Amino acid sequence: MHRTKNHLHDDLNEKLKVRSRGLGLSVSELILEKDIPKDPVAEARAYFERLKPLESLATVACETYVRSLRHSSRILKTVKAQ
Repeated sequence: MHRTKNHLHDDLNEKLKVRSRGLGLSVSELILEKDIPKDPVAEARAYFERLKPLESLATVACETYVRSLRHSSRILKTVKAQ
């Protein structure tokens, strides 16, 4: 077994960590096995795991949500005050 060291920008490192968690691999495995054919089931699972934070919006009425954002917007309040 050989050990290598790579220097990554913070944003790329974070993306790799998220993707590796979603696929159930270590970051090293993800980097080293990038050319191995991907498992479509694992890819789909990882995709839907990333969407879970959006589930909280499933029961929100779009129009009501947008109105509440407009009502609480600091920018719009500043514009109206001028």
